[in-house]
Amino acid sequence: MRYAKGTIQLNQAHDYPLLRQVLRSDFILHRQLFEFLEIGHYERSQQSFAWRVRRLLRHGLLRAQNVAIFGGDLVYSVAPLAANHLQGTGEACLVSLSRPRPSPVSLLHAVELNEIHLSALRSGLSMYWTYAIEIRCQNELTQFHYAKDYDAVVRIGSNGHEARFALEYERTPKAKSYYEEVARSLAEETAVTCVLYLVPGCHMLNYVSRHFSKTSGRVCFGLVRDWHASQLNMPITKPGSYASHRLQELLT
Repeated sequence: MRYAKGTIQLNQAHDYPLLRQVLRSDFILHRQLFEFLEIGHYERSQQSFAWRVRRLLRHGLLRAQNVAIFGGDLVYSVAPLAANHLQGTGEACLVSLSRPRPSPVSLLHAVELNEIHLSALRSGLSMYWTYAIEIRCQNELTQFHYAKDYDAVVRIGSNGHEARFALEYERTPKAKSYYEEVARSLAEETAVTCVLYLVPGCHMLNYVSRHFSKTSGRVCFGLVRDWHASQLNMPITKPGSYASHRLQELLT
């Protein structure tokens, strides 16, 4: 069957998984997108993947930008038409056509959060990753709320045991009042075993953690580099304590 010039027929086996991954990631590097799809067994060929991306860009379903610090690796996001189409297919998301222009910080946050996710996938960790866009949708449209809109919720299984923890990637500091409000919200959290704050450096870890000294021990803090190196075996600290624990210990 031939299609009218300028139109596109989306492929269920390859196009939809690609678009869903970009939508869930918000912003994603070319190499990250291929790795997600390769791990998920949606793509095997770099050449086929590159052709597919060019095709979706040409038809206005993907957007691309060249960000200097990524050395020529394009950053993709989903165009409004594609996002609304995915929402109509049942994808758990809330899409606004008047979405504000993203800041450089939000783009970097999304790309670096992708690396946090990929680290776990590369390690073979048995898990299910719920994306921020899905969490926001659940919090706004259902009665089964999390205490806040987390960056991710990770469900893991190990030795017949399952644990669920929320992940917050805090790459830049926020005001004291913000953390005090979050701490009050987390005191009511019952849907996850703990909340893990990942930060880029020791100074940020000290700054963020001290605002949670009055919360329960279900909030913990760790360095991004330790997550990349060890995932569940990474060292973490609890509010008001310098003692080091393993994330796995807290989850079990």
